Amino acid sequence: MNEQSHLDETTHVPQAEPEAPQAEETAQPEAAQAEAAQPEAAQPEPAVDAEPAKANPGRERAQAAWQRLVDAKSSGETIQAKVKSAVKGGLLVDIDGYRGFLPASQAGVAKGAPVEGLVNETLALKVIDVDEQRKRVVVSHRRAQQEERRSARTELIRSLKVGEERDATVARLTDFGAFVDLGGVDALIPASELAFERVDKPADVVSIGEKLKVRVLRVEQNGKKIAVSRKGALPDPWRDHADLLRQGKAVEGTVVSKEPRLEVALADGVVGTIGERDANPQDYEIGEKVEVTVRTVDYRNRRLRLSLPHSAATFSSGSFAPLGVELGGDR
Repeated sequence: MNEQSHLDETTHVPQAEPEAPQAEETAQPEAAQAEAAQPEAAQPEPAVDAEPAKANPGRERAQAAWQRLVDAKSSGETIQAKVKSAVKGGLLVDIDGYRGFLPASQAGVAKGAPVEGLVNETLALKVIDVDEQRKRVVVSHRRAQQEERRSARTELIRSLKVGEERDATVARLTDFGAFVDLGGVDALIPASELAFERVDKPADVVSIGEKLKVRVLRVEQNGKKIAVSRKGALPDPWRDHADLLRQGKAVEGTVVSKEPRLEVALADGVVGTIGERDANPQDYEIGEKVEVTVRTVDYRNRRLRLSLPHSAATFSSGSFAPLGVELGGDR
C-alpha cells in the first residue's frame, strides 16, 4: 500500500466562510411609488460605504502552517511533531494541525523493533514529501537522526586536542590494536599504546565494552584517522618507580616470562630482560623471586637490561656477589 493511502483523513485548510446573502429589497406600496416618481420630491440616496471582507484567522494560520511544511521540505529544516497513533505500515504524527505519515522504515528504531513505542513521543523529523492538492505529508525520523549524528561527529572532531584525555569505550579488537568509541567517533589504540609492557594480543589488555581513559595522539584527514593511547592516560611506572631505575641498583624482582629470554618485573609496568649469557631461562619458573641488578636504562624506548648478581659482581661494587664467593669469604 502506498504511504499516502494512510492520510485519507488529512486535515484540510479550512474554507473561508461564505459572505452573508444580501437582504431582498421590500416592494414599495403603489402610492409610495407614485410619490417617488415625482421629480420634485425625489431625494438623493445617501452614499453607503462597502463593508470590508471579514478576516478568517483560522484559515490564515492553517495556510501559514502548511507553507512552513512546504518550506521545510525545500530547505531540509528539522521540525518537531508528536506521534498520535500507530497505523498499518507506520505512524501518524500531528504537525501544526496537519496529519503526517511516518513510515516504519523511517521511524529510526532498531531493526525488528516495534514502532508502537514511539506513540505520544515528540520526534525530530525531516519532511520528505508533500502533496499540495491533498494536503498530505510524509516525514522521516531516521533522516533527522542521521543529520544529528553527523553534526555531533563534526563537532566532536573539531573539539579534539592532541594531548588531552577523553573517555572511551572499546568497540572492537584487531591484531594491531583496539578501536574505541569516543562518543560518536572511532579511534585506534595501536598495540604499542595499549600498555607500558609488551602486548602480544590486545585481548590480553582490554575487552570489548570496557570503558577507559585515553590520550589523543593524532587527528588526521579531517578526523578519518584518529590515534589515541591507553598507556598515555595511565600513571607512568617509570616515573613513579624512578628510584629503582638507577644503574647498578640491586633489586628483588619477579620472573614474568622466559621466552625469548628471561624477563623480570621490578614493579608493575617496569620489566627488564636478562641476556642468555647471564641466565638460562629454563632454570627459572614464572612467579619466582630473584635478585637482579640494573645494568642499563633506556628511557626513550622503555628498555631495561638486568643481570643476575653473579654476572654483575664486577659491574658494581654494590652488587650481590655469587653464592660461592660469599661462602668462600667466610672461610
